[in-house]
Formats: sequence, structure tokens, C-alpha cells
Amino acid sequence: MAVAAKIHVPRRCGNPAKPVAPRPGLGYSRPMNRPGFSFLACPDPEIIRDRVDRLLAESGSGFTKMVFWGDEELGDPFWSALTVASLFSGRRALVLRRAEACPAEFWPKLASTLRGFNDAVWPFFCLEGPFDRKGPKYPKGLVGQPYFKVAEKKKWLFVSPGLSRRDMGPRLSDWAGSRKLAFEPGVAEALAAALPLDLARADNELAKLELALGDRTVLTMADVCQVGGHEGMDGFAFLDALASGRDPSAVWREIGEKQLAGADMVFPFLGLLLYEARIMWRIAAGEAGDVRLPSFVLQKKQAMARRLGAVGLARIFEAAFAAESGIKSGARRPEQAMEYLTAELFRLFGGNARQTRPLSS
Repeated sequence: MAVAAKIHVPRRCGNPAKPVAPRPGLGYSRPMNRPGFSFLACPDPEIIRDRVDRLLAESGSGFTKMVFWGDEELGDPFWSALTVASLFSGRRALVLRRAEACPAEFWPKLASTLRGFNDAVWPFFCLEGPFDRKGPKYPKGLVGQPYFKVAEKKKWLFVSPGLSRRDMGPRLSDWAGSRKLAFEPGVAEALAAALPLDLARADNELAKLELALGDRTVLTMADVCQVGGHEGMDGFAFLDALASGRDPSAVWREIGEKQLAGADMVFPFLGLLLYEARIMWRIAAGEAGDVRLPSFVLQKKQAMARRLGAVGLARIFEAAFAAESGIKSGARRPEQAMEYLTAELFRLFGGNARQTRPLSS
């Protein structure tokens, strides 16, 4: 979904009647379908990721994305990916996340590489630090570099302060329109005010809301109550309790003490559980480099993803959807659906045949 923020958009430059073929020593010329390199400055990492993906899609050329992190050591693999062309490896998009964390001596080293156009490599430098009142705080050693001046001049620089309340209206319209949903009077405005100003969290809240809607196509004020009020729930803690053999009812009671009970609580919780399953599915599929989490959290989710594998992760989806369907069909009360879900996941993690206490107790 496109980000409804006012941003600098890269545009075609050069003489369209006379495309210039790239060759050594030509300087900052480029083919007309993409920049020679891109800088992205935004404090919201999900907006950065969304923007990179959209630029790659709009370029019309196949790129393999390689992700590096500026708060980690950039060794030979990074410099080889940036500079070495190969007839067999194809085109690659080199994405340097959290580039603002790179040391000051890093930026001058890029000057010779970025002076000429490399058709095989599209570098993205993602500056994800907080803005001040004047805008982005560019790292020391970057602003004076000639290639950064070129990026500013040629509009190869994307700048967004992140989501604002003004952005939420258009985002909600796009979200509802793509799903053929409608709002009762005042609901869109209330949702725009309730959604968190963080793209990943906002999208997660909308995903939970969509899950709770079921077959309904009109959102009401009652739906607004589900948004933004469930930060205390932790779907992964619930899975981790089952995986480690701990009593999951204790985890569920802790969640229940923080949040609403019954169906009002179950549907958002199922949404969080599915969100965790999707994260682990991406990790299991080899996309851990695109999942930005604290290292100790990522390690725990990697371990669980390896333990479950594709088959086990699919069973989480099946169990969650069955629990949701049971409530909506009237076949199960919310507490019964959660007991069913717990029993299914307990078996998934290799629990023995002992009965767990009802979660509603």
C-alpha cells in the first residue's frame, strides 16, 4: 500500500531523445529507468522498506535484493556486492539499512564507486534516524560528498518524516477501497485518530481489524474500539510458553488481566498470533535479513521457526483460523475456541496428553 506522505520522487532526467550508454569515466549518467543510486531518509523503517520495494517494482528490471545493516560491521561481502559485476549473478539491489549508524570514515570510501554508473548494482542508503525540527539529521561525513549533492540535485533522495494524521485518511481510503469496505458516518475519522503513527503497527492494526470483520463489509464505531488498545497482548509469549512446556493458561490469564475478555479480546489476539506466524514464515523462507528485530528476539523466533518448519507454521494458521471460524459460526464460545487453539498448539509443540486447565478459569 502506498504511503500517503509528501515526498521527493525520483524522476527521469537527461535527454530522453538521446539515452546515454554507461561507460567508465562518464560520471553520474544513468539509463532512463532508474537512478544511479538512491538515498532514503525517514524515521519509520517500514516506510523505508515499502519505498525501496516500490522503486524496484517501478524500474521494470529484475533485481535481487541484498540487505546489509549500518550498525553492523561492513566487510568484504558488502564491498564486493557494491563493486563487483558478474555475468552470472544478475542485477542486484544493495540495500544498506540504518546507514546513519555507519562511521564517518565510511562515506568518503563510496565516492569512487558512486562516481560511475553500474548497471548491475542499484545501491540504496537508508537513513532511519529521528528527524529534528529542520528535517533529517544526516550523518557526519555524508553531506559534503559530491555524490550526495548529485542525489539532492537529481531527486535521487527520498525524504519523509513518517506518517502523520493527515496521511491516515488517504491510507484508510486505499485500504478500504481495495477490500470493498465502507465506513459508517464518523468511523473513518475515528480510525484515523486511533491508528498508531508507525506504518508497521498501523498495518498490523488494520490486519487485525480485517480479521475481526469476517464477512461484514461496513465498519462501525464498535470496530474502532479494537484499534490501538491491545499493546499488552503478546502472541509470541503465548507460543513460547507452549514451546517451553510452561502452563499456557498463566500467560493467557496475564493477557486477560490487561485487556478485555471474551470475543472483544480473542479476535485481536488471533490477529497478533497470525502476525507472529507470518514473521516466522518469512524467517523460515530465508528472509530474516528483512526482519528487523532486537537480536535476542530474532534469535528466539529463528529457533522456533526452525523447530516448527513450514508444516508446523502452517498448523498455527490452521488452528487460528479454525478458532476464529468456531466463534463466528456459533459452534464455540470464545473461551472454548481458545481452549481448542491451545490444545492444538500444545500438540504441535510435542506436549504430552495431560489436560491443560481451561483458559477461562
